[in-house]
Amino acid sequence: MKNQKTILLLTDFTKRAGRAADFALELAISNTANLLIYNSIISIEASVITGERRSAESEIAAKTKKSTNLLSQLAGHLKSKLTSEQQSAINIKCKKGMGPVVETILELVAENKIWIVVMGNHVENAIATSYFDSNIPPVMNNCGCPLVLVP
Repeated sequence: MKNQKTILLLTDFTKRAGRAADFALELAISNTANLLIYNSIISIEASVITGERRSAESEIAAKTKKSTNLLSQLAGHLKSKLTSEQQSAINIKCKKGMGPVVETILELVAENKIWIVVMGNHVENAIATSYFDSNIPPVMNNCGCPLVLVP
């Protein structure tokens, strides 16, 4: 049996991430590829503005619950766009986590044999732009697969 390609979709549930999700789904359909949707529960604003900090257990639990719910909703929304034949051919899975962005993405790519990474481009948000600008080149140079930024 042929190994099926897997697309890693990085999401923060913004409108731009929604467009990236739609693009990743179209890419999955046209290539009969699986889709792994990933969300980090560490907020960009918190890590950029305040630096590395420890979150209270209650804050982590609340973010984890919210991430789980939003990932489930996004996966359901994307699956609803598929025909029954496509649903049997394309597997959509979700994963949430914490940790440094570059290392986390590189681990996901290696562990899941990712074919391509898709994420929304945050050009209108200065904080997110500086955060992602500093992380995108190391990911592109080290992940061993293409990275697509969707505007």
